[in-house]
Amino acid sequence: MKKDLYVIIWLFIAFLLFFLGIQKPLFMLYNWGFDGTVMTLRDVVDIYAHGFAIDLATVGYLLVIPLLLFALHWCRPRWNPRPWLMGYCVLMAVALTLGALADASLYEFWEFKLDRMAFFYIDDPKNAFASVSTGYIIGHSLAWLCLAAITFALLFWPWRRLRFDSRLNVHPILRTLLFVLIAGGCFAMIRGLRIWPNTPGRVFYSKTTYYNHAALNPVYNLFYSLTKKEDDYRQFDFYDEAERAQLMEGLFPTRADSTECLINNQRPNILVIVLEGFGSCFVEGLGGDAKQVGININRLLPETVCFDSCYCGSFRTDRGIVCALSGYLGQPTTSIMRYAHKIKNLPGLPKTLKQYGYETQVLYSGDISFFNMSEYFVTSGHDRLVSQDDFPASEHTVKWGVPDHVAFQWLYDDIQKKEQQHAAPWYTTYLTISSHNPFDVPYHRLSSSTDINDDNVKFNAFAYTDSCYGDFIDRLKLTPAWDNLLIVTVADHGFNWRPMNSPDFPMIPFLLSGGAIKEPRRIHTLMSQTDLPAVVLGQLGLPHDDFTFSRDVMGNTYRKPFGFNTFNNGFNYRDSTGCTVYDNVAKAPVSGADPRREAIGKAILQTLYHDMSER
Repeated sequence: MKKDLYVIIWLFIAFLLFFLGIQKPLFMLYNWGFDGTVMTLRDVVDIYAHGFAIDLATVGYLLVIPLLLFALHWCRPRWNPRPWLMGYCVLMAVALTLGALADASLYEFWEFKLDRMAFFYIDDPKNAFASVSTGYIIGHSLAWLCLAAITFALLFWPWRRLRFDSRLNVHPILRTLLFVLIAGGCFAMIRGLRIWPNTPGRVFYSKTTYYNHAALNPVYNLFYSLTKKEDDYRQFDFYDEAERAQLMEGLFPTRADSTECLINNQRPNILVIVLEGFGSCFVEGLGGDAKQVGININRLLPETVCFDSCYCGSFRTDRGIVCALSGYLGQPTTSIMRYAHKIKNLPGLPKTLKQYGYETQVLYSGDISFFNMSEYFVTSGHDRLVSQDDFPASEHTVKWGVPDHVAFQWLYDDIQKKEQQHAAPWYTTYLTISSHNPFDVPYHRLSSSTDINDDNVKFNAFAYTDSCYGDFIDRLKLTPAWDNLLIVTVADHGFNWRPMNSPDFPMIPFLLSGGAIKEPRRIHTLMSQTDLPAVVLGQLGLPHDDFTFSRDVMGNTYRKPFGFNTFNNGFNYRDSTGCTVYDNVAKAPVSGADPRREAIGKAILQTLYHDMSER
């Protein structure tokens, strides 16, 4: 049995060395300087110290299979565990290195640790990998193979020559006691020695979220998240019903008795332009510090009704588009767009407008089937879906499909055609695609075609979308179609020029323009992206009772202005008293600690998940 114990001890050491010597350094080096952090030696020591308990717990889980194999060998000594252990080492080398590399490389895009959310986006590999270049995929694949080979050698090489005994001289009772002892040690590592069992929140120690994420073991976090039921709609039950209702009172008022009118025609044609990832940080007139990017939007601000204090609802397009069109709050632990049986029960701005004679369509010049978007667009009321399949193959020149300038041209021509045909009132949603990874655009104002500076490439892509938008508006103003047109411009979510859990990330443009507005105006009222349907319907004099979380901010019932945003298992709540960012994993505020704002944010989450359970 000495050989068996030697292998168990070595696997314990090897798994621990993997997390301490490969996974953690890989994550920290790959994301070095993330969000401007300057990591000191003390920070690194703290990361290792606070993450060690969860690393041990993960090792405990990984030792379960080898321990069971040895238990079988101790019961039946003639049975050889070697090929099974070797296969397990191969499997673990492949899986652990894939998880570590994915966690490290995706963090700059997602800003959260590897968890079950990753599986939401890999159902469609073609679109999931559209965000990165071919060179990126090849490079990371080679790195994965190298890391897997190194990890396999670490796990297997020290005992490669061992041959397990077919006869054991240790008494069965002693074997049993030894098994119980080792199994108990694994259980202690998995559970921890504190009163409460281990959870990912145990590693959260710093106000700098990146340090907490560096400490958190991605394998543990992934499997912990997989143990949580997707339909756990009671996971945010912070309060009893009476207290929840009291906290929610007046936050989401129903139809206003009167609404201040901003437009000159109650049945204009309506175009909703959703700009991919276009946070307010890109527009100087909205407080943006990357002011060289959104110069056209900034130039056009004085011609719009500008709501300059708008919060996006979430941090991903699949949730942001539902926030904008259905007025439905973004979910921090799932995406309602995944559930066909639920999205059919959501309201939709185009669905409501159809009841009043509007013809409806959506334009998305990428793969509209990605992440169930096509089904959502249909169930939210779009009669016609226009996607990359409606463009010639020669125009599919970027990873995501057809670039924005081509799609804007199609939209311009379509509007002119409708005007010439004197069509019935129409409604169109247009979701842009070019300001998205990998930011490959036919435009080089802020970067050259060979530029390797990541920020330059990103900012240039947003500047490209901004230029397409500005050109589209300028040309449209010169046509008769402009006179009876209401254009609603919004973003699907903010941009991580600031971390997603910062108070600044949620700020996005929310603009009304077109010949249908009475006059340009600046409105400072705090609001959310989810208010879009109620604001539009309020201007048309139409009810918005179906939109549970959408508020007519120009109505006389809007008396408690606030913005609410969710990121991965957390929320951001802002009102006139300040802003609180709360992390549900850490069970603590990241910034702006305030008991009242924290309580309201929790009550909103609880209300949202109860509502979602009934959809």
